[in-house]
Amino acid sequence: MRDKFPPETTHEREVWLLLAMLSTVAAARSSVYVSTPITSGRRLADWFENRDPQPDISHPEYQEFQRKVAKLNSEHARTVIQQLRNIFAKTLIDPTALKDIEGWIQNDYRYFWAKVIEQYADTVVFLDGWQFSNGCAYEFLIANRTRPAPAIINEDLKPLTLEDGVRLVEAAVQELRRSKLQPDFLSLVLRELMNLSSRQEALVDA
Repeated sequence: MRDKFPPETTHEREVWLLLAMLSTVAAARSSVYVSTPITSGRRLADWFENRDPQPDISHPEYQEFQRKVAKLNSEHARTVIQQLRNIFAKTLIDPTALKDIEGWIQNDYRYFWAKVIEQYADTVVFLDGWQFSNGCAYEFLIANRTRPAPAIINEDLKPLTLEDGVRLVEAAVQELRRSKLQPDFLSLVLRELMNLSSRQEALVDA
């Protein structure tokens, strides 16, 4: 099924149950959410050059993808997330720990994590390469739309502004267009980020 923008879900009850479960350990707008690419990001953009954009999972090239993209992304995420747990004295939400829910597709996960950010995050950390990830870029959009907005920072714990995000996502879209990867979803996120930036600039000038 094609990525839908904005993401929707046919698993509303499961989403509600997961959010209710999260409420037993985290107060509203009190947690650190870590946005991280696993099967995408900069590593995917680099790896996909001159390759089939839909590799057969039985093909040796798919195993190379797992080794050079997914595995390295996961290892990096685990390392940084452990460091963040030592830094932040509050609940840290690691989306990489939730996977393989039967019947769920990317639209469902994106819908769910957007709700988590809106309801529980007071800080969102974006790991390196996030701008190449459909899911992470959408989470950046959601974090910036949320009011009051959570603190939005990068992997080095430095502020990540809306203008920074627009610049990074725009560069990622241009780079992906030069490859076989089609940045359709990412382009729609970029459009919304640019619209949001324009509205904020208009408010400042008013």
